[in-house]
Amino acid sequence: MGEKKTEETSTEEQKTVGKAEPVISRSMTEEACPACAAEEPAMPANLPDPSWSTERLIAATKDKHMLVRSNAIILLSRREASEAIEALIEALKDEEYLVKSNAMVAIATYGRAVADRVIQALSDADKDVRAGAAWVAGELKDSRAIEALERVAHDDYPLARIQAKASLTAMGRGPKRAKKEEAGGEERAQVDADSGEKEAE
Repeated sequence: MGEKKTEETSTEEQKTVGKAEPVISRSMTEEACPACAAEEPAMPANLPDPSWSTERLIAATKDKHMLVRSNAIILLSRREASEAIEALIEALKDEEYLVKSNAMVAIATYGRAVADRVIQALSDADKDVRAGAAWVAGELKDSRAIEALERVAHDDYPLARIQAKASLTAMGRGPKRAKKEEAGGEERAQVDADSGEKEAE
């Protein structure tokens, strides 16, 4: 009985030894996940911190490293709006979405104190500034931005249109409301026309 168990164990060991292990080459992983083969970006030597002056943080929003720009923007949102707002508006043009989104949130944290500048940015020549400002306007919910948002809702840039329409909806000025008001305007126009005809008679 003991000899039979030994033979079975020996046979299993032979099977295990003879079994081929899966081979995964570097080229295979690169093909399956191209991004996995890329080297991680080097961390910057110095990341912005609260001890930096406002001027230094503003300069850092133009740094070549995305993390430096992004952190500088977050810290700028804790400084006076009058000192930081222009740099944050400019950051809406950044090529990295993380930096742009941080800039949008940073601007929104100032609340209605920057509403006038945000409304102005809705007419900016840069499409990304218009799109970012449209999102911020929805967060501020300042009724003075409605007219500008309705204009951006027909922007040539798809993202600007989407942001503007979403903000208008958040402010209770979505498509249904617009259609209702349009219908109401047509009814009033018809009533005025009927009144004019009766007076003429």
